[in-house]
Amino acid sequence: MKNRKKPIGIIIAISIVLLLTIMTLLGWAYYNSKLDLIQYDDGSKEIDTSTSYAIDNDELDIADLPDAPEDVDTSGGIEVLEGDIYHDNNVVNILLLGTDERTDEFNENARADAIMVMSLNTKEHTIKLISIERGIGVPVPGRNDDWITHTFRYGGAALTMQTVRDCFKLDVERYVRVNFNVVSKAIDKIGGVDIELTQAEAEHLNSAKKNYYESGSDIQTVRAGTNHLNGDTAMAYARIRKIDSDWKRIERQRTVIQAAINQVKNSDIFTLNALADAILPMVQTNLTKAEITRLMLEVPAFLSEGSKMEQMTIPTYETCWNSVGVDGRKMIGVDFEANAQILREFFYGTHDGISE
Repeated sequence: MKNRKKPIGIIIAISIVLLLTIMTLLGWAYYNSKLDLIQYDDGSKEIDTSTSYAIDNDELDIADLPDAPEDVDTSGGIEVLEGDIYHDNNVVNILLLGTDERTDEFNENARADAIMVMSLNTKEHTIKLISIERGIGVPVPGRNDDWITHTFRYGGAALTMQTVRDCFKLDVERYVRVNFNVVSKAIDKIGGVDIELTQAEAEHLNSAKKNYYESGSDIQTVRAGTNHLNGDTAMAYARIRKIDSDWKRIERQRTVIQAAINQVKNSDIFTLNALADAILPMVQTNLTKAEITRLMLEVPAFLSEGSKMEQMTIPTYETCWNSVGVDGRKMIGVDFEANAQILREFFYGTHDGISE
């Protein structure tokens, strides 16, 4: 009897191992099928020195800024900051680019309507997010100084990353580009997001309903206070700038991101699968599959520490001023050294100096 039980036990053990192996392989195949939906691109592009944007100084809605400090030379071109780039093996900085094609296809002529850097500390499992004001004046190789948002159009994600590294001495080698048009669909997939609206924001959205409706958007009627917004309404909220400034506009963009994170962490596996199918084809990145996998393995730890992000906008109001380029374009002048120090402290908690 003992001799009969022994092979039966072995057969059961082998069967369990085979079953677990098959399940693992199927799970890995499913995971890889999702990663295959992403568009992988190193972000490089030959710098365009001929195309130019029409100067529309009304497009840059910024709060009243002071004139440049007396010790700032505004007669010459913008110079990049000298000094070393700080590095921490436990921190991964990813440039987030939102391109506003308003179609389901990426457009190489698009500009980065939203520029952010997400900093992931894999030791402390904290998430920090900064928004970079799109009207910051920066040097562009082979061209006049221009807005940082235009660097994407001129030289792709690689040029925007290089500009952030040079101007702010920030260690960022990876980017993720998302087509804004798909964000609306993604928010609908997770069942909408909760957003607190001011009276002015609610009135603006309600007054703009007709224009959005004519463009095919499904904008809700809203009120001051907490509203559960669908994708189109959430994106319309994120684009608001006429009632105040670009500073508030990029705060709204971060508010939508935080609200989406709050909603996603409570979603079931079927919702997450639908979300992946909707958004991943409209994601472009130079992250490798291995790098994405390593970050995905850290997700439970990040969620266990809470999903609230520390956030801020660069430049800070005290470190910028009105500036005009040689072509008459209105720009935001920036004390890059001061903002590089602010970023280093915010991301890494260090007060080390920037300049050599």
